[in-house]
Amino acid sequence: MAQGASQDQTEAYLKRTRYTTFSSLPPGCHGELVSLFTTDGAEIRAMLYTPPRPSRTVVTFSHPRVDVQRHFQIIDFLEAGYAVFAHNSRWLNNDVSTTHEHLLLDVAAAMRYLRGERGFEQVVLLGTSGGGSLYTFYQAQAGTSPPGRLRDLPWGDPLDLNDEDMPQADGVILSAAHTGQGKLLARIIDPSVVDENDPMAVNPRLDMYDPANGFRPRPEESRYSEEFLESFRVAQLDRVRRLDALAFARIEEQRTFRAVLADPALQRAGLRSQIELRRRAAGTRYMVVYRTTANPAYLDLRIEPSDRVQGGIWSLQPEVDNFGEWGLARLVTPRAWLSTWSGITSRASLLDNAGGLHVPTLVITGTADRDIYPSDSEAVHRAVPHSDKSLVLLSGADHYLLPSGPNGEGKDTRAESRGHTRKWMLERFPL
Repeated sequence: MAQGASQDQTEAYLKRTRYTTFSSLPPGCHGELVSLFTTDGAEIRAMLYTPPRPSRTVVTFSHPRVDVQRHFQIIDFLEAGYAVFAHNSRWLNNDVSTTHEHLLLDVAAAMRYLRGERGFEQVVLLGTSGGGSLYTFYQAQAGTSPPGRLRDLPWGDPLDLNDEDMPQADGVILSAAHTGQGKLLARIIDPSVVDENDPMAVNPRLDMYDPANGFRPRPEESRYSEEFLESFRVAQLDRVRRLDALAFARIEEQRTFRAVLADPALQRAGLRSQIELRRRAAGTRYMVVYRTTANPAYLDLRIEPSDRVQGGIWSLQPEVDNFGEWGLARLVTPRAWLSTWSGITSRASLLDNAGGLHVPTLVITGTADRDIYPSDSEAVHRAVPHSDKSLVLLSGADHYLLPSGPNGEGKDTRAESRGHTRKWMLERFPL
């Protein structure tokens, strides 16, 4: 809302968007703060919301970094009569160090708590945006019988999920879920970067914001040739590979110093040398990944046809914001890059893990989403092997399921989403 908006305007906005301040819950509902510890000692904090009458089914929310404890859909489920468990990850609001394999331990702790201590009979995972790929990764691993689960991290360090108690969910809802943070970034990373240390250096042949390649200022649409797009996509993956190599090199450098630390001969070295080696063994060289707002589909709406408007989720003027200070994966550790943001090494791909969804699954997304396209959701829906799977494309809804573009005018797209989701839940998980 703009500053200075009247009370009537504010109330109208809240009603239209179903945004909730959580200053109060529906009558008879309660919220309980829960603190849980994972098997590796991390603390996660959650809110358990309960309806007036006991529910044997709980709907869970989580996301790698976003606070989900006030997600707009929580009120919807409480009003319908379901309990809700909103658990934030150990990396809330700061995903610089986020590794998805460790996030699975967060989800497992939540699932054990809900199944065991709280006694819920049925658990439905609802993943919005990056929460969808996280929950799908979890369900795929939970549904894999030991010893078939992952045993290590993408760079080879051990993390054995075969010893982890990972209760499975009974249903999955993927709401505006992208195909994975790495897959998403690989589609929006700028391949025209020629020097990772210089955010302004540009290869003009790969610059989607160069008029010579088809860029046009709005309201005119940009027009990119098939030849340019092919080169652009190949170069995007090439940049991801270079960043992967950089991440592996930095991890290997740290390993080298740690190996020296373990050498008994170090005890004969001088104190100054020992201190220097310990520093280098402990130190982490961060990666700064510039220019991650570059997807030709932002400006050429012939690519991935839908009813969206120009721009991306976070930017209506990507030609400027691509060079700004904020962007996805801007500052990450090498391990976070490989586990979360690399479109090649990250295992948290919704599309790849959807084959492990052997439970009823609802895929629901907006056709006016500027970063997640109908073809993405259709591909995920096809990849789910369970016979009870549903796909809902909300015409005129954006990434936040709010009305956007010409097909969203006059609609309450969140109410439409609420109707579809509630119907799906009541048919499969009756109260």
